[in-house]
Amino acid sequence: MPDDMEEIIADFVAEAEETLDRIDPKLVEMDDKGFDQEIINDIFRGMHTIKGAAGFLGFQQIVDVSHRAETILKRIRDKEIIIARPLIDVILKSFDMVRLLLKHIKTKGNEGQAGADMAVLLKELEATLAAAQPSGAAAPAQAAGQKDQKEVKARPAVIEGPSPAPSPAPRAAEDAGPHEDCHPQKSAAVVQGAAAQADKKDDSIQTLRINVEKVDQVMNLTGEVVLIRNRLLNLAGGLEQKYSSDPQVENLFEAVSFLDLLTSDMQAAVMRMRMQPLKKVFGKFPRLVKELSSSLGKEVELRISGEQTEVDKSVIEHIADPMVHIIRNALDHAIEPSAERLARGKPAKGVISINASQKGNQIVIEVSDDGKGIDVEKVKSKAVQKGLVTEAEAAALGHDAAVNLIFMPGLSTNDVATEISGRGVGMDVVKNNVGKLNGFIEVITKQGAGTTFRISLPLTLAIIHALLVEEKGSVYAIPLNLVDETMKLSGSEIRDLMDKKVLNIRGKVYPYFELAWLLEGPSGQSMQMRQDGAHHILSLGDQSRGDMSPDRPGGPGLSANGQEGREDRYIIVVAVADTRFCIGVGRLLGLQEVVIKSITGSGSAAPSILGATISGDGRVILIIDLGYIARNLFDKEHANT
Repeated sequence: MPDDMEEIIADFVAEAEETLDRIDPKLVEMDDKGFDQEIINDIFRGMHTIKGAAGFLGFQQIVDVSHRAETILKRIRDKEIIIARPLIDVILKSFDMVRLLLKHIKTKGNEGQAGADMAVLLKELEATLAAAQPSGAAAPAQAAGQKDQKEVKARPAVIEGPSPAPSPAPRAAEDAGPHEDCHPQKSAAVVQGAAAQADKKDDSIQTLRINVEKVDQVMNLTGEVVLIRNRLLNLAGGLEQKYSSDPQVENLFEAVSFLDLLTSDMQAAVMRMRMQPLKKVFGKFPRLVKELSSSLGKEVELRISGEQTEVDKSVIEHIADPMVHIIRNALDHAIEPSAERLARGKPAKGVISINASQKGNQIVIEVSDDGKGIDVEKVKSKAVQKGLVTEAEAAALGHDAAVNLIFMPGLSTNDVATEISGRGVGMDVVKNNVGKLNGFIEVITKQGAGTTFRISLPLTLAIIHALLVEEKGSVYAIPLNLVDETMKLSGSEIRDLMDKKVLNIRGKVYPYFELAWLLEGPSGQSMQMRQDGAHHILSLGDQSRGDMSPDRPGGPGLSANGQEGREDRYIIVVAVADTRFCIGVGRLLGLQEVVIKSITGSGSAAPSILGATISGDGRVILIIDLGYIARNLFDKEHANT
């Protein structure tokens, strides 16, 4: 296949997928609202565009499916038939089939053969249209005379014989409407310009489709420029202090300062290129809620706000699965049947709300329901039954800690597993996926009133602001978004409470840990980064995973020789979701914008290390994964006392 044709097909697949993502939720919206001329026109145009472009490229199976779905949409648009749930369902099935065929084209270069599934769907489309209820305007026409009856009978013939590609049959063109031309030469233009059609309301907007790998390459190069800028700022600052009276040094410092501003602007521009609205994820949920609530026999309304909030594309790619698990659990576990809700004094229809907003350099996504809330005692009982905690541990757990048990692998409050939930894997997946994004999740629940899952994620995973600290001669970077405050305290202020180290800060007691202890492995050897020629090697001794149990020998807050450190310590108060704890370090070195680089080829895994970066003076600095540390420290206890 010629390269230019491959490019045209790739553009077709991308634009067809975007079109389906855009019109899929509109179809669900129409099912809720009833007939809406603007919505039905938008859906019809989208399906017609896909059919025309597929016909030009010779993808006959897509033409067959989309043509039949388009015919149903046209009959609805012309008010010849009444919108009904069977019609909506079969059109959604058509969308699914087109998506499957597009996936085949993307991976194999052709549609493949849908076989029996395609034949069943085509027959279902025909049967559903034949059984559709005529509208009030169409019904009298059917009984008025033989001419109208013939016209009504003639329409299913369009369904039985779809137009071949690339030359549509005359009846198909007529069915599409006089203003909707399906000619193949015009379809070529459609392939190239479908994205522009989506923005037709604002002609000033111009778009250019670029392979995401090229954007990632620019992002990586920008990261390298940021590292060099940091290096130049460090060198220029040193020269200015040493040769402050030299005009050349002054000019150099001015040039480097200007480069700093330009680099920041360039970095912001490149990051904006990678930003995508959360609507790409949220748009899939109306259909999910509609279908699952129907299968469960529940009435549920989905409310979405903040879908235009933009996040890095890497976040978009990984946040969909956790949200699907949360929504499925809300439908199955939380929202009660209508009769039960009415008995409790609630509206018959349950509500699931999704809201997204930006707070500082964090994106906060909340998924709330007005269901029955989490039964904490039942969660404890199930955890004991599954052997995840002992009865004594369960009895000692506070409300928040008990709620967090739902994230433990294998735990489910359902007695019987269903297709929707009950196998104890969903919420575990949520926690792990959010953790991989360097985010955290909170659960706010009240029995009988509902539950809110609050997910906090960084705007981008590539470049972050970090607090540089020094401990025992090594420099580490701590993500600034998880730092609540810093202070300097005397070592004598570190107290013992039930064999654990704690700090009393303004009347609140926080667990206290030494950074060196948190980074130690079973061998007691701290992680450090050393340079060996041109390679950066992570030295971990023989450790593969540090034991972070507060009861481990040596314990938090102790020096390497096991004696209490009473010297002054710099304290970092860490806030991960609703968990607060303190980390003691030797020195605070200041703030810096750092580029996260993955560590490969070290031969050993370090779960508590997020990655590495290069400082302004050329040193390799490890970036600490506070989210991982917090999860391992407080899986079974609540830190905020």
